Amino acid sequence: MSIYSRYQHAIKSQLILNKEELNFKSDSNYTYMLEHVDNNLGHKYLHTIKNNFKQFYESNFEFLKNICHLNDKYGKTNKYQMEDFMTCSPTNIRYLLQTLLILEDMKKYKLNNVDIIEIGGGYGGLCFFVHSIAPLYEINITSYTIFDLLEPSLLQEKYLNALNIEKVKFCQIDNFNNLKNNSFLISNYAFSEIPIELQIEYTQKIINPYTIYGFLAWNAIPVYDFVDNSIIEKEEYHNDCYVRYYPNTNL
Repeated sequence: MSIYSRYQHAIKSQLILNKEELNFKSDSNYTYMLEHVDNNLGHKYLHTIKNNFKQFYESNFEFLKNICHLNDKYGKTNKYQMEDFMTCSPTNIRYLLQTLLILEDMKKYKLNNVDIIEIGGGYGGLCFFVHSIAPLYEINITSYTIFDLLEPSLLQEKYLNALNIEKVKFCQIDNFNNLKNNSFLISNYAFSEIPIELQIEYTQKIINPYTIYGFLAWNAIPVYDFVDNSIIEKEEYHNDCYVRYYPNTNL
């Protein structure tokens, strides 16, 4: 039995529902895997945003609240009062922090038109946040491709369509085409959690051939050299390890 069988089964029950009936965000058979940031950790993420992105946070306060409100609209979200912000899912605050870190990296690398490949897309939440906030950084997302198991891919498509995020491609490791060279990889937790054999397959088929920059939230295993001809850096945030890679121009 796949380690993801319980998760996949929970998703299958959602795919027959209309968007207003979705309830996966409060289904324990789903939230053991995703959408489980607790209130305390959410406040730590919020504190980091207020300190590290103070001007952006204050200048776009109402806009950021609206994004969180929209992301909570479907799925029967469990919400908590986030101090001096709003009542929402704490997972939104993680998405917000990680989106800001990703977009800051893109600006640092002077990437204005970006093709994104995400490995393990959850229900599409990070994709939604990146698409929503990128224009504030004057970054154009020219393509966005999410790799996942089939059932999560179908939920991602359903969820993102409900939020009017279109032109996203949904792929599996054994079913993809027309990826863009020099893409930016995102994988928050998924890549480091999947079996090593699948990590190797993603490296050989996706990461090395198609990406030159990357941002990963990493856990479960020590960081290793999973990409060729790149400089890999890591940074700690509230027990999260963030891994970045970019071209090694000295080679």
